[in-house]
Amino acid sequence: MPIAPDRLDKFTFMASQGHFNDDPEVIKRNCKLIGVEPPTPEEQAYIAEQWEKRFDVEDDLSTDKLRAEYARKKALGEL
Repeated sequence: MPIAPDRLDKFTFMASQGHFNDDPEVIKRNCKLIGVEPPTPEEQAYIAEQWEKRFDVEDDLSTDKLRAEYARKKALGEL
């Protein structure tokens, strides 16, 4: 069964119609709405540094794991 053109257009947009959301307040509101807490700049730097060091060595490396490690080390005062 073919899909009617008006239904297709509803879910399609051209590249020129999209835009990046760079307003900090909108980003903060959206993160709160969906329950995501973006990392702080310090946390992001730690995750990026550790990712580069461990990428070839660890098989189960994930940013979630590194984020939890950062929180644990920060709470223990190791950072």
